Amino acid sequence: MSEKTSPPLPDETLDSIGTSGVRVLQRRGGYRFTLDAVLLAAFAATEGKEAGGPLLELGAGSGVVSFLLACQFGLGPVDALELQPDVHARLVRAVALNACEARVRPLLGDLREARTLFASGAYAHVVSNPPFRPVRAGVLSPDEERALSKQELACDAPSVVAAARHTLAPGGRVSLVYPAARLTEVLGLLGAARLHPVALRTVHARVDAPATRFLVHAVRDRQRGLAVRPPLIVHGAGPGGYSSEVAALMEPPRAERPPSAGPGPEGGD
Repeated sequence: MSEKTSPPLPDETLDSIGTSGVRVLQRRGGYRFTLDAVLLAAFAATEGKEAGGPLLELGAGSGVVSFLLACQFGLGPVDALELQPDVHARLVRAVALNACEARVRPLLGDLREARTLFASGAYAHVVSNPPFRPVRAGVLSPDEERALSKQELACDAPSVVAAARHTLAPGGRVSLVYPAARLTEVLGLLGAARLHPVALRTVHARVDAPATRFLVHAVRDRQRGLAVRPPLIVHGAGPGGYSSEVAALMEPPRAERPPSAGPGPEGGD
């Protein structure tokens, strides 16, 4: 579909991500997606390949995870739930821009109201790259969009887990990304909700660096034991300064590579 169908506004950028030509609209001064979204989409696609059925993204933002799941990994359909009206409006335009009308459905709503928004057990797989910072952690951004996207002002980890529990069918999957420092907290929340972790992978900037993030995949009501995957190393000698694994997710063939601002630096939230 031509970019003329939804050109960026003066305060927006049109950015490409991944190997399948996915494009997203972002506000120049607003929250910008980071590598976390790309890593989550790949992890969810790998660990949840047996799930089948519809997916739900909680807190979709610009739609990076939903678009990658649908376009790069061939999954879906995906319902992309976003709280902020202006962000949701850009997501709607990006669905048309990526010709994803049949695979990604943008929804406006609050994940804390999942019980009224969605039927119980409606999805086979839930994914979320939620706000990372507790309300009192760090400096609150004066920009409302950035603040809501980075800090737990409108939702917190218990809310994300509760929404996943309600919307997942028995045996359904949930995939999340969080800072490494919150590992014990998030695993405890998942276990208490009978969303049993079955795969865990830590994310490191470099091979000798401590973990900055973790990716976790859990199954509703079914305990299968936890598999700890090899560490995911972000930076290395691959294209773009990434490791070969991350470059394979990020870099389209050179002849097809469109201009792009790309994601924010690893470690951003």
